[in-house]
Amino acid sequence: MRPITLSEDELQQVIERVAPTGKEYGSARIVRMLAAEHSVQTVRINTKCAVGNISDQVHKLINPRIDDLGLHIACVKPPYPIKNQFGQSSGQMLWSFFKDQAVNDDYYDPQDNLMARLAADVHEMQAQYPLLDMPDDEWVGALQKLDGIK
Repeated sequence: MRPITLSEDELQQVIERVAPTGKEYGSARIVRMLAAEHSVQTVRINTKCAVGNISDQVHKLINPRIDDLGLHIACVKPPYPIKNQFGQSSGQMLWSFFKDQAVNDDYYDPQDNLMARLAADVHEMQAQYPLLDMPDDEWVGALQKLDGIK
């Protein structure tokens, strides 16, 4: 699944469930931040939303209330470790809204498209340079290293 931002209508529906009294606490601040941007580092949410335990807010106060909207908030590991001020891995995650998707829903993932284009490029190069005969996975690995993907 891919991270999303929310439309104004979606945001209002979520806020009505997360802050039904109209008074916005930490969970509503998290919702507003993630509605506007996705893949937000843990420390940014901690600082801007004044929330210490994001997981607790998400799992107890947000996700159960928005489940029927087909939305949820989750965290994922970043592609590269986020370092702290001492150069050590911080263990921070990236937080986003996600839409629940059925198997037959339309799906678009730029990474999948990139891999498809890469495979097509490999086949084209193999046709142009038959002496450079390698299995597809070796070509893909070599090109990924050149592109800095791995």
